[in-house]
Amino acid sequence: MEIKAKVVFDESSHLGAFRLHMWHRYRTWLMIRTFLSGSIILTGVILILNEGLTPLSVLMLMVGTFALLRPLIWKVMHARNLRKLPGYGQTVLYTFTQDGFSILGENKEGKVKWRDLLEAVHTKQGLLLYHGKKSYTWVPAESFDSEGEMQQTLDWAKRNS
Repeated sequence: MEIKAKVVFDESSHLGAFRLHMWHRYRTWLMIRTFLSGSIILTGVILILNEGLTPLSVLMLMVGTFALLRPLIWKVMHARNLRKLPGYGQTVLYTFTQDGFSILGENKEGKVKWRDLLEAVHTKQGLLLYHGKKSYTWVPAESFDSEGEMQQTLDWAKRNS
């Protein structure tokens, strides 16, 4: 049995995957950072209200704001790096079987065995297939013909990895 999924390798199909990857890998840190950033900004505002504009209050506002904007900066950097990849804008065909999957692009192809994957993560938006801790293949849910095909692919990945 084979399951095929076709994806256009571009920002619209892959930028959401970066957010899902970050949330899956670094959820606790992201929540702590958001809380700390908000606390630092609030402390800076309280200092300004109590003591006026001081170097410490300005520094706190700057650091807190930067920390809150960091995910947006990562998103922009990821989009820029995505556009630089050789297969950007091309249609990619994934063929999933019980043994693994193959990737066929306009000028590239590859094969991956399920046992070579570190992890497979199912989300409502698609599948994250991890080759390493930070390296993954993203297959959006809309690339599959049905939810059942995506679930079968996930079952193969989890059974054999």
